[in-house]
Amino acid sequence: MAHAIIEWSANLEGALDLKGLMELIADDMRTRADGAFPVGGIRMRAYRADDYVIADGACADDAFVNIDIKMGVGRSAEFRQAYFDALSRRIEDFLANLFESRPFAFSLYVTEVDGWKKNSIHKRLAKD
Repeated sequence: MAHAIIEWSANLEGALDLKGLMELIADDMRTRADGAFPVGGIRMRAYRADDYVIADGACADDAFVNIDIKMGVGRSAEFRQAYFDALSRRIEDFLANLFESRPFAFSLYVTEVDGWKKNSIHKRLAKD
């Protein structure tokens, strides 16, 4: 299980390659994590924040992207540190144009969760 939930300020409409960002994260989890994230459990979703206040509220160009990643328990602290440090750098590189063109904030939070789930996608993938 690895789910990424992206929140982004509405004033990034047209400036943020949202699909590209979601593909970057999903592809990274599929290929760079050495099997730590079962492919059938990877989920990406994004929500535009239409109502927000950033910093002092004085600059209409202030913008943000926040990414919350939820994953099941069981990965070592060393893996989490190394993997998410590297993923954060890749995302920062992907968002470089936003850092250069406007006041912009990026955050990445990772949470381990216990959960109850049922997923038949793994069965489909095993057939491929």
